[in-house]
Amino acid sequence: MAIQKTIRKEIGNIEGQLSKRVHSLEKDVTRLLKKLEKKENEVKKLKDKVASDFMKNVRKTVKKAKKTVRKHLPKIG
Repeated sequence: MAIQKTIRKEIGNIEGQLSKRVHSLEKDVTRLLKKLEKKENEVKKLKDKVASDFMKNVRKTVKKAKKTVRKHLPKIG
């Protein structure tokens, strides 16, 4: 009987340690997911900014090209 009690006590201790460990790991995963979401948002913002800057440069280049064509080839422009 004493052996069973000791075994149950040890199993209880191990279960407690495992539940603490699982809880700790869950907290770590949650924290990492939040960090990942922040980084994804930053990447999206930077991507949008780069795309916007690229479009501005393209528009500016097209505008200059049209102006040059009108200046040098007035019949076409």
